[in-house]
Amino acid sequence: MLERKLSYMIISLILMLSLSFTAFAADGRTAGTDSRAYANAVVEKELGGTTNFNTYDHYIIGVVDINKIEPLSLGGGYVIVDMGANELILDEEGDDLRVYEKDQIFYGKDTPEAYEVFVSQDMQTWESLGEGLGTDEFDLADSKLNWARYVKIEDRETTTTGREPGSDIDAVEALHFGEEPKSAVPVPSTPGFTVVFSLLAFVGLIFLEKKK
Repeated sequence: MLERKLSYMIISLILMLSLSFTAFAADGRTAGTDSRAYANAVVEKELGGTTNFNTYDHYIIGVVDINKIEPLSLGGGYVIVDMGANELILDEEGDDLRVYEKDQIFYGKDTPEAYEVFVSQDMQTWESLGEGLGTDEFDLADSKLNWARYVKIEDRETTTTGREPGSDIDAVEALHFGEEPKSAVPVPSTPGFTVVFSLLAFVGLIFLEKKK
């Protein structure tokens, strides 16, 4: 009898491990381990849900930890994070940004929920990268920007009841990051500059003629 119970326990354990492995392996994606690629700070947030337990800033900051899932629940609201001055999201080939929302595919738990992602260089002008569902990737090429520092995530879920209302954002990762790309020094070419330069040149010619 004891041997049979042990056999059942071993089989159950193997099945549990297999299901857990399948939940993560089926997705094929892995979270990055470089902390520089992740959001550094929450600069603004407005969360909904009167019984929302997931409201702490550090829940969305830093590297993904599958063994300790503590997402920030938006509850119909929004959050803005700062990726860092020298850790900007850069527009390179393929997707440039990943938002980790607690879902069945990547995390092995919970129904994926919808949200919209915006990016900005100065927190004044925002460009939408579109809507995401669960853990999703976004391409900066879908905006007018070649780099971005701030990420705004707006909840698109309408349910704001319970302890984890709305989209549950665990982390924000730049798949391509670095310093601001260096651009060429602009050469003044406005009509005003041309007129002033021409007048100065004309005055200089008159002065030279008088000296002769």
